[in-house]
Amino acid sequence: MSLRPREVIEKYGSCIELISMDPFFKDITVGLFFKEPNITVYSYSTLDGVSERLAEIRDRIVSVSGALPSKDNPHQASFPCSMKDGCCSSPLRFVLKEAVTKDRELDVTNGINCKDLRSEMMIKVNFELKSSDNVYTVSGDDNTEKPIIRYRAITNGLIKYGGFERIDNFSFKLKCNQRNDKIINLLLPLARNISATEESLAADDAAGQMTTQSLGFSAN
Repeated sequence: MSLRPREVIEKYGSCIELISMDPFFKDITVGLFFKEPNITVYSYSTLDGVSERLAEIRDRIVSVSGALPSKDNPHQASFPCSMKDGCCSSPLRFVLKEAVTKDRELDVTNGINCKDLRSEMMIKVNFELKSSDNVYTVSGDDNTEKPIIRYRAITNGLIKYGGFERIDNFSFKLKCNQRNDKIINLLLPLARNISATEESLAADDAAGQMTTQSLGFSAN
């Protein structure tokens, strides 16, 4: 039996992201809820196979974001910092979208890098342990006239979407000071083109708003 919206919020917390249609499973609506220390994948759909699909999405979240699976609930996960005070929650809208709407592996064995969209440059994000800080620094192969401008813009995008702490114009760390290459790797392609990402987010918000009004994904 499906829970009522208020019961879902009381049990799993606030809905921090919503995918209006799951392209890989009968176009169901999927929400991601957060209540410290857990995130929970949930759907109001009562179709057969929904529970199994939600477990698949949870496993994808773990795979692409470095989250830790719950031992007690196949639809839940958390992060090593236990997401205290909302830590590591900022990137989750992108994590859920990746987990639900895409079917690909995000490999970090060869480092964190991607092709710049505005030049021929390859963008890189390097990790370094400095004293007690887990520091990430944006760099590249400098194959453009003004690489520093692009490094700074991409660093700003990563900080904006990840909720990270700035160290300088090109470096940052997670608020919990954990190392998480997977989440940086997921956000890097989005941070290289903020204007397009913002347009996509606005479209997603509009679709999500219509879904909350019609399917009960709201706090009312």
